[in-house]
Amino acid sequence: MSQVDLNLFRVLDAVIRYGGVTTAAEMMEMTPSAISQAISRLTALVGEPLFVRQGRGITPTARALSLHHEIMVPLHDMERSLQRTDLFDPHTSRRTFRIAGVPDIDIFFLPELNHLLQTQAPNCQLEWNTQVQDEALRQNSLYLHSVDLVLATKPMAEQGIENEQIMSQALRIACRKDHPRIRQAPDMTAFFNEKHVVLQARRLDNLLLNTLTKAPLPPRQIAYESDSLLTALHLVSRTDWLCVASQWHMEMLGHTLDLASYPLPWLSEDCPVYMSWHKSSNQDAGLNWLKQQVRTVCSI
Repeated sequence: MSQVDLNLFRVLDAVIRYGGVTTAAEMMEMTPSAISQAISRLTALVGEPLFVRQGRGITPTARALSLHHEIMVPLHDMERSLQRTDLFDPHTSRRTFRIAGVPDIDIFFLPELNHLLQTQAPNCQLEWNTQVQDEALRQNSLYLHSVDLVLATKPMAEQGIENEQIMSQALRIACRKDHPRIRQAPDMTAFFNEKHVVLQARRLDNLLLNTLTKAPLPPRQIAYESDSLLTALHLVSRTDWLCVASQWHMEMLGHTLDLASYPLPWLSEDCPVYMSWHKSSNQDAGLNWLKQQVRTVCSI
């Protein structure tokens, strides 16, 4: 191990992440020949093929994917540790920021945040992980530094994690404009007499809507459970079902889908969005810069 060049693992990571030698060479500011030589050296060290030819490109073998999985987190930890000792310059940095989010929240942040990075940090990359939905997995991802930030509707009450509420959205009832029974803001009886599309996403181990009201709500007649608010709104636009969506989603999609928007017939808190990160990254100039960009997006 004393003779192992750790840069070989950086090359493996880049070739797998960017899908080929040419792009990896560009991102690492190396020549394709140097990338290929590094892969050959690592292949000789491992003793098994790491990539196979497929068409004009190469595909990682099962051994390469297994090795990448094993070295990815410690490799990124080392890179972040080195990055934290330097001043972060968004104009020259080539850092990759990793965010774990929820698709219905990400559509608010991603376009504007991506635009900010393109204009202010053109060499930085954003990676969005929408697969980490379980709260325990999100916490573990922050502990392992496999993600930099988590954007979710609930703060993480765990030691070592900091939370900041960055926005909140009022909730609205959505139904199609020509709904046969809902022609004005429904009362409690009218609302619960209808069938509903509800989101599978939970907050505090309960349906999101139920966690934002102090008084218990009657059970809704669930016609369909969806993991996407976009899917829910499309279904509502073509049925007599109702759903509850954020004010922002209704402003963005209500006119396009020909939906009516009404206030809830009971007092409800607005739906919050939190930004969470690990306390060990508080001195990370790059991450502090990214958090400020997220705050900027929320203020637009």
